[in-house]
Parts: sequence; C-alpha cells; structure tokens
Amino acid sequence: MVNSTMYLEVKNLSLSIGEAHILQDISFSLNKGKFLAIIGPNGAGKSSLLKSIGRLYKQISGEILFEGRSTVSMKSKEIARLIAWVHQAGSTSLPFTVKEFAKMARYPWQTALGLDTKQDVEAVEKALYTAGVEDIADREFNTLSGGERQKALIAAALAQGAEVLFLDEPTSFLDYRHQVETLKLIEHINKKENMTILLVTHDINLALHGADEILALKHGKLAWKGDSKTLLSEGVLESIFDTTFQSFFSDGQTVPYVAPKGMVF
Repeated sequence: MVNSTMYLEVKNLSLSIGEAHILQDISFSLNKGKFLAIIGPNGAGKSSLLKSIGRLYKQISGEILFEGRSTVSMKSKEIARLIAWVHQAGSTSLPFTVKEFAKMARYPWQTALGLDTKQDVEAVEKALYTAGVEDIADREFNTLSGGERQKALIAAALAQGAEVLFLDEPTSFLDYRHQVETLKLIEHINKKENMTILLVTHDINLALHGADEILALKHGKLAWKGDSKTLLSEGVLESIFDTTFQSFFSDGQTVPYVAPKGMVF
C-alpha cells in the first residue's frame, strides 16, 4: 500500500548502462516541501540518481512515484509541469536574453499556438523578481557572469511553474559570494515558495546547512539517509568518503562545519 503521507517514493531503483551498474536497488521517500541534498564521492551515482528520478534516463528498473502515481504513466508535458531542472553550469552558448529564456520555460503550459497568456506573463515576471534578475532581464546569457547566469537559470526553472526543483551542483564554479547568494535563493524557493528541492552537491557544508534531509551514495548504493545532526554524530562521513573529518563551529551556528582533517591547519 502506498504511504499517502509521502510525496516522492523511490522503490528499488537500479540503473545500468551497457555493462556498467550505475545505481543498485535504491529506495527512499520524501515529504512534499522538503529540501533533500544528495552527497557522495565522485562516481557514486549522484547525478545519475537525479536523472533517473526525473526520467532523463529510461533504462531503469524499480518504481518512482509522485503522490502515488508512477512517472512511467506520465507524458512528457506532465513531467515538465512536475519537475524543473537546473543542470550543472557550463559554457554552452545561449543566444537569448534572460527574459526570453524564462518565457521559453513556460512551454509545458502553452497551447499549440504558443501564444503568451496572462498567466505566462505573470509567471515570468514573478520568477525574474524572485531570482533577483529583473535588472538583467534584457541582457543575453552570453554577457552574464557565472553568478548572474546561475540565478537566471533558476529564474527560468521557476517560470516553468513546476512543483519540484532539481539542481545538479548549482554552486560549482561560483565564487564565494555567489555561492552564498545561490544557496539563499534556493532556501527561499524551498521555504517561501514551498517547492520541493532535490539537490546534488559535492559540498558537504552546503548540504549540512541548507537541507532538511541528506541522502548519501557510495558505489551506486544508498549508504545513508537522515538529517544533518545525525550524519555527523554517527560518523557516517568517514565511511562514505574514506577519510577523517574535523568539525568546527562559528558564532550562532547550531550545526558545525566540517573539513577533512588534513585541510584544517
């Protein structure tokens, strides 16, 4: 019987590509409106897990349910109305302005004629405002800094009007200021806009201080899932990353920061 209190249920998910077994028998569940961070060493299957849940990979076994409904039964537009993506930042050329790109993200809701409705215009305006990119709305992506570009991509994801936001390494290649701004924006989207968040990150501290729950993968298998305090108290990090960690606090923090012992001087 499906647990009706759970928004997302992943049951016995496995992924193989050719002879490679990428993910093996992964099961977990998540309540609506929660922020889940997915961590693990390089090659653990973090991005593959996100892509499998979002049906970007089709060669999977197991079951993925949103509110009790299997994603296998959903059409592409239904998936797009459910899940919005912000993939890893790259150097791909995008010959569009920030506003044009956000308007394009409204495709799951548009008719065959593709005409903008009042709802489309309002959704784009709200997304640009929420992401803090109103002042660069008329600039082309190719002229933006890394931090501006990332916020613009998040704006487009918000304009899409989905219930869930998937982010794959959203702070990679950003300087410290823009890492902080991006994390604050993601937390705002989660807490104020009530979007469910699934975020892949190699930054353990981002997971510890931003997410409600953390899921850890190792060698394509589920190694652990729980909250940040339990992750640290059980010494799970050492077994996942095969190295020792040291914790330290700053003023006002209830959850410590961590770093590999060899990096703390």
